[in-house]
Amino acid sequence: MIFNTIFAPPKNKTKMNFRPSFNLNILIFLFAFSACTNSEKQESEAMFMNNAQHTSFYHSTPVKNQPRVLWKVKTNGQVISSPVVAGGKVFVGSADNKLYALNESDGEILWTFETGGAINSTPLIAGGKVLFLSYDGFFYALDQNTGDPVWKFKTGGESVFKVKDYFNGSFQPDFWDFYLSSATVNNGTVYFGSSDSNIYALDLETGEKKWNYSTGGSVHSSPAIWENSLVVGSWDSRVYCLDTETGDKKWVYTTGRDTASYIWLGIQASPSIDNGVAYIGSRDALFYAFDISSGDTLWTKNEFNRSWMPSSAAIGSENIYTGSSDSFSFFSIDKQTGAINYSTSTKAYTFSSPAIDSEMAYIGSANGRLYGIEHATGDIKWTFQTEGSRTDTLGFFNENGDVDIERARELSDGIEDMPTLTKLYTRIFEKSGSVLSSPAIDNQVLYFGSSDGNIYAITDKE
Repeated sequence: MIFNTIFAPPKNKTKMNFRPSFNLNILIFLFAFSACTNSEKQESEAMFMNNAQHTSFYHSTPVKNQPRVLWKVKTNGQVISSPVVAGGKVFVGSADNKLYALNESDGEILWTFETGGAINSTPLIAGGKVLFLSYDGFFYALDQNTGDPVWKFKTGGESVFKVKDYFNGSFQPDFWDFYLSSATVNNGTVYFGSSDSNIYALDLETGEKKWNYSTGGSVHSSPAIWENSLVVGSWDSRVYCLDTETGDKKWVYTTGRDTASYIWLGIQASPSIDNGVAYIGSRDALFYAFDISSGDTLWTKNEFNRSWMPSSAAIGSENIYTGSSDSFSFFSIDKQTGAINYSTSTKAYTFSSPAIDSEMAYIGSANGRLYGIEHATGDIKWTFQTEGSRTDTLGFFNENGDVDIERARELSDGIEDMPTLTKLYTRIFEKSGSVLSSPAIDNQVLYFGSSDGNIYAITDKE
């Protein structure tokens, strides 16, 4: 990672760039009722990357021109969670330990629910409930309208994954492990991963555990579903495919595992699925396409400048779109072959996952920018700066959003251990208004969170 190269740990431990008897009137009524019910059901469900396949495709009018702030809401912590929109409300978590329900039109806080830990997962809206995982070790189900608790499930504990300290080799929490697993729903069952290494399947109505599957590491990746298969990554560097009904293993694929320095190790991205193919990036600097039925790799791509691939992929008609950390880029990749169509510079670490519509892609960067990119060409049509990036006096990123190398060296001078370095990272991201949250789109409005503590709603509608 460029951060660690700048901050000069020992050279041999440096991170590198890396979803005919009936009366005619009765039939018409029943058809209309059924259509209405199905429509309401679809509208009542919302989740990370928009659906259980994580396509992150939204049916909304594109935001093609420079957007303005419709509203913003300040929380008391970084907003790494990604917003979801359902029933006229925006739901999102914050590191201030609260889950927020906001009025979609004006940002009015309708209710909040406080847990015992930061909420860095993205809420799932299903069955009239808001479901999410907190760092306090509980998975919560709240009433969607009131925020009252319905049930909660205790995991074995939630924590940041530990890696080797770049300076002394001790194991320390990894600053770059930003997210907790976000839940997915299918046929009345809720699925999510946990830091206790398990993948859980819970009954949506009661919270009763149906099954769990144990992996070899923390599971902060969010599960995606295709038919009766669940696909998810783990910090043990493996991609798992399980039976949604039983939790039985269908196949497992092991990506690159750097167990010497703990740099090229782990999967924190979430899979995206299209037509029986799962797409996912790894911190081994590779991106993969798997046939879900067999587990075979259809293609593997490594042309990302030795960058971690922590951003999940949005899926278009012919291409997939994803971000990268150290190559500071947004990529368009051919679904069939893995060929890279183009890369567009985001100027900084890009862990946010893109959202797309018919014409545009939207993705956040650590420099406090949200980019609006025409996904057919890769051209940046507009750049939106968070409040933090506009008021930042720390200066790690310059006025153009690029890393200021000399300033970075000044800030890191004298640091000799990873916990101190992590404190500096945290300060930089907060002051810069970094966008680690992934945007959601509804009715030509983009919703996203920032490390400056704000939840933003921006639009180019007049």
